[in-house]
Amino acid sequence: MKTENFYRNLFRLMNEHFVGLKFLSVVSNTESALTRFANNEIHQNVFEKKSVISVLATKDNKVAVATSNDLSINGLKETRKKLEQMLENSTPLDYQFKLPDVSIGYPVENICDSVKNAKAEDRAQVFDKIVKAAGEEVQAFGYVSDNIAENAVISSNGMFVYQAYSSASFNFVALSNSGSGYVSSTARGYKDLDVDKKIQRAIEFARKSSNQVEVDPGSYTVVLGPEAVSDLFFYFSYVCTNGYMHELKMSPSVRFLGQKIGPTNLNVHDDPTNVLQVPLVYDMCGKKREKTPLIENGVFKNILYSHGAALRFDKKATGHTFSLEDLDFAIPANLVIEGGDTPIEKIISEVDRGIYVNRFHYMNVVDPYEAMFTGMTRDGTFLIEKGQLTRALKNMRFNVKFFEFTQNIEAISKEVESTSGEYFPAVAPFMRVRNFNFTSKTA
Repeated sequence: MKTENFYRNLFRLMNEHFVGLKFLSVVSNTESALTRFANNEIHQNVFEKKSVISVLATKDNKVAVATSNDLSINGLKETRKKLEQMLENSTPLDYQFKLPDVSIGYPVENICDSVKNAKAEDRAQVFDKIVKAAGEEVQAFGYVSDNIAENAVISSNGMFVYQAYSSASFNFVALSNSGSGYVSSTARGYKDLDVDKKIQRAIEFARKSSNQVEVDPGSYTVVLGPEAVSDLFFYFSYVCTNGYMHELKMSPSVRFLGQKIGPTNLNVHDDPTNVLQVPLVYDMCGKKREKTPLIENGVFKNILYSHGAALRFDKKATGHTFSLEDLDFAIPANLVIEGGDTPIEKIISEVDRGIYVNRFHYMNVVDPYEAMFTGMTRDGTFLIEKGQLTRALKNMRFNVKFFEFTQNIEAISKEVESTSGEYFPAVAPFMRVRNFNFTSKTA
């Protein structure tokens, strides 16, 4: 770690060497370690330190962004030179731009000792648990990683905020002769990864996936695992909660914002305070992030405004700017789908005939205005018969309209889990949903 004092000194240097230039800068440092394994053997240990500075400069209502790995004085001078050249050739924005208002917040450190002191041997202990549980008939593939990140937001108008946080992650693909299982988790430290329980689930799914059968495409009652639930709600947040697209009337939020879209116990937040999340306390404009309801008691409650979209449409920024290159883009970085009040065993036991889906694969957006998503099942798909997971199923493709999906939610588990996600970690429960549409079989 470079620690807060390093960034305070950089704050002074930038204001010396960027004098006369209006700027907003995000400076970050990450220390990442990863142990990768395949075929029940560790085959890679890597450690990386990386420092990045991104600077947005503005002049005559023009904006330019430059990024560099050089935090030295010469590096700062080169970055300024590049920005000035870019500003000369830029086109003025079609709205009035200004730097974010100054935020002065306490420095925040959320670093777990288990990550701070982690060594390759600690990551190997997680791998040893996996291999021991897998035995000879299951092959293990995946990784274990830990990360310490710190960043500061610095501006020419006096802003300085600093945050540091840790995370530990793992994912595990269990392969048997005829099937597979998958789990993932990301948390602030190793003790919150829930490794033992998740390992057993992946191995159980792999072992139970032999002699796969087919069912015809059609609408089924499904029970979705946390991996599948988090994927669906991530795509919802990506497609439906961006204030920029809402204002252009190109988002489903135009029709559904303020409407009851699901059961009363459906609650979805962007929540950096959740104990299972890796908290991002400030966004890239230095705005303090707070718990923000997206869906509250079944009602589509809020959309999110980045700094650029807020200026463009005269709205209040919500703390969701995570790209200086695209100031119109907003996304929840600490997505939490709250649990309900039904144990997962009961949720499954009440299904006479349906399908259990562990996770999705190759998800994509079919129709953004309709919030229609597609994808395939993967790594643990089973027929549910008379309240029991019975025969393993061959994977199938699905098409689902999100706002029909939420209306069809029948039960939400009280159990919630962290999942690593493709871009950000998420916290999600199990869900039972009726009329889930499978469109075709897969090979």
